[in-house]
This record gives sequence, C-alpha cells and structure tokens, in this order.
Amino acid sequence: MPPSPQSNSTAPKTTGQIIRTPRLYELIVWAMTRGKEQAFRKFVAELTELKKGESVLDIGCGTGTMALVAKQYVGETGKSCGIEPSTEMVAFARQKAKRKKASIDINLGVIEQIDYPSQSFDVILCLIVMHHMPDEAKIQGIKEMARVLKPGGRLVVVDSNLQMLPSFEKEGFIQVKSGKAPFIPDYDFILWKKGNS
Repeated sequence: MPPSPQSNSTAPKTTGQIIRTPRLYELIVWAMTRGKEQAFRKFVAELTELKKGESVLDIGCGTGTMALVAKQYVGETGKSCGIEPSTEMVAFARQKAKRKKASIDINLGVIEQIDYPSQSFDVILCLIVMHHMPDEAKIQGIKEMARVLKPGGRLVVVDSNLQMLPSFEKEGFIQVKSGKAPFIPDYDFILWKKGNS
C-alpha cells in the first residue's frame, strides 16, 4: 500500500482554481449531477473495476465523497486516498470520513506535484478537475499521474472538452474506453491504462 505523503500540513501552490467552501462545492456537485451524485460515483468505481485490496488516489477530491465510495470497493485491505489544495475541503472531508467511520487518507496536495512515491497506486481518479487548470499545469499533472500510477494501472478522467487536453499517450497511457459521463450533461470520460514500460 502507498505510504502517506511526507507532509500533510502544507501543499505546494497550484496554478489552478480552488473552491474553498465545502457546502458550496457539494451544492455545485448536486446541481451538476442533477441529484444523482451517488449514481455517478458508482459509475466511476465500476468503470475502473475497483477491486478489493487495491490502492486508489482521488485527485482534487473535494469533500471526499468519491474517496469514500472507492473505499467501499477496495475494502479493508485496500487504501483510498485523496488530495485537495483547499485546507477547508480537506478538513471537511476528514470530518465526513470520521462521521462515517471510514478509513480514508485525505491530504493537502496538488496535481502538479503529487506527494506520493512513484508507482504507488493501482487506480487514479481525476474527476472534474482539469478544466480548472491552465495548460502548463495539465501537462505537469499528466506527468505526475503517470509517475504515481503502477504499470498496468487505470486512470479515469471526467471533464468537459477532453479532446482539448494535452496528450496522455506521451506519458505512456493507452486509451481503453471513452464516452459521455452519465448524469452530467456536456461532460465526457476517458479510461486510460498505463503501459508496462
């Protein structure tokens, strides 16, 4: 299982947008999914074929809902982690996990500099994050996701304008599946697999 980041009290600065109000974030997600957030989260978990014992990283995890759903799939032997650049969101996600008595690891962090060792995760989730980032940060984020994902690992990206994203293939990703994201109009998904090289 991946170790915890070296430090979870501070995070590198991001050049992307940050939402700092947990309740507002949850309202936005509810509106985006038209009240079907749990169904959307289940779709993502099943798309990536999460299995018991796997390690999962949710990038830009917000209030921790997807990390909690992932934990249900990976079970006690698996690890569900999330990184988020907002201290307010991290605190809220940790409290949510505590209330639900769920063992998930939520830390301050940014996509441009993921504070985990190389090849730490079986699955990475990057949901509705990329459109908040300038192009340079997207390129660096793709490199970082490739670094911390194990060979053969899976990455799912859900966002708008996916065709405008920088090339994942340059970092050894192979597209497995793509389509319209259910419950979120105008958003698509791509499931990638990291090559074994």
